[in-house]
Amino acid sequence: MSDYDILAWQTLRRPPLPGELPPDVPDVPLKALTCRNAIASLMALVTASKPVKEARLILSDLSCPGGIIPAQAVSTYLVGTVPAPEVGDICDPLYSVDTFSIDKSAAIYLNIAIPKGIPKGNYLGLAILEADGKQVASKSVQVEVADVDLPDVHDWEFYLSIWMNPGAIARYYDVPIWSDEHFELMKPYVKDLAEHGQKSVIAPIVAKPWIEQTYTPYPSTVKWTRRGDDYEFDFSVFDKYVRLHEEFGIEKTIHCYSIVQGPREEGKSLITYTDAATGNQVEMMTDVCDAEYTKAWGAFFKAFRKHVTERGWMDKVYIAFDEKPSEVMEKMLNFIAEHAPDFKTALAANSRSDLFVGMNDLSLSAPFDERGIAEMAPPERSALGVAELLDPDNVCAATKKCPEKTITTYYVCCGPEFPNTFAHSPLIESRMMGFFAIQGGYDGFLRWAYNDWSEAPYEHIQWQAHITFPSADTYFVYPGENGPVTSLRWEQLREGIQDYELAMIASENMRSSEEMVDYEQAISLACRNVDGREKSTGDIEIARRLLIPIAEHQNE
Repeated sequence: MSDYDILAWQTLRRPPLPGELPPDVPDVPLKALTCRNAIASLMALVTASKPVKEARLILSDLSCPGGIIPAQAVSTYLVGTVPAPEVGDICDPLYSVDTFSIDKSAAIYLNIAIPKGIPKGNYLGLAILEADGKQVASKSVQVEVADVDLPDVHDWEFYLSIWMNPGAIARYYDVPIWSDEHFELMKPYVKDLAEHGQKSVIAPIVAKPWIEQTYTPYPSTVKWTRRGDDYEFDFSVFDKYVRLHEEFGIEKTIHCYSIVQGPREEGKSLITYTDAATGNQVEMMTDVCDAEYTKAWGAFFKAFRKHVTERGWMDKVYIAFDEKPSEVMEKMLNFIAEHAPDFKTALAANSRSDLFVGMNDLSLSAPFDERGIAEMAPPERSALGVAELLDPDNVCAATKKCPEKTITTYYVCCGPEFPNTFAHSPLIESRMMGFFAIQGGYDGFLRWAYNDWSEAPYEHIQWQAHITFPSADTYFVYPGENGPVTSLRWEQLREGIQDYELAMIASENMRSSEEMVDYEQAISLACRNVDGREKSTGDIEIARRLLIPIAEHQNE
């Protein structure tokens, strides 16, 4: 080994820990296969025979006859580590850096924003390693750009719903809830969600909608006041919170949690209000549909309906529930039918009931087998998946009209063990989530925690509420000085969503039965072996190479 080197590393595999000597890897260029208007990723292991205090990895412009990907399109991240009790230290956080140190080795993750309008082809350039101000190594870079145009992130068909806890941001940065400082601190987090395809505003409409399931309880965007026997509502924070999301393009739906606590306080509703006479905060636990519950929530819906109608948000608002059994949901749906019949409903369901099929937004905790998702979305709700695509009699698949009335997603949480998006999950499992949605006929993916940080999120990534959650089950991103610190998992999830968009373009541009077979094979390959420890990373590469020629008909 020379004194310095740049080694290509597969982005679907976690790199060696800093300070470890890397394994023998082939001497090949840094390579990526991508589409226009996408984010492509590369990973490099830089090595040094002696410690380096200040190193830099610089990408040149990448050029192809008639086109260029400028060096300014590259974002550079140092791969950091966190302790995971399940496996020990593991690579996960990605620190945006200009320079870094090297102790034997360091892993560098590169995101490349592929421009619109450039020609297809192989874009070539160099990655140059500087150590203490001197150029000491270089490596060829090859980015293969297909003749496929992905839509802008705002226009992605994939429905991503990742739940952000605004309270965790206020707590970590030690600012008052809903203060101007709080809203400023939330901006980069909402922007980050939007850049990864988030479609829904997660708006708590009562304090502690999950009681103590989260380390930091969710604060209410609605101020409740009780004056005598009457309830009053201040929606000013709700408005500001929704508009913050709209500023960054998150505007498809507004999910309001929750008129029943959950998921563990079955049939209960904790209502927190200010007593107008004393100014004191009061917590009142009610049973759903009892007299006080009906008075409080009946008054809420009367005021809320008027307010969101005036704001033009009525069609976007969903009254949302989390993992409620059918007996509770039956009460809830009857209550909504009486007091809020014009509102849409949403449910993340870990059980099954005929009641659930009629929800406007339904997310299912879908079981997996070795071939991928083992349960298709309900046929009457199904998006365009493999089974539907290959069924010429499926009207919804042919016209894509049926799914517009509903949203159907799937989710993972503290289970299953594989596939999942824990800190210690094989990275390829995060990447597969988009393919699972295609295979199962789902519109997208839900995950319950974007930023529910523990007390010390870099030192102790597990924390215990009613149960002990797996490492980083509760957050995709880490808190940083100027906003979110992204992670390997979060970046691979976004690339998996781009794979979904590629597959959707391919599904709309098939020209022959042979291409239909290639399409089906691509999805099957990408979804097989859901345990990422046994999954070949080559399956994803092959799947994309099968999809791209079909999708390229887009420009014919």
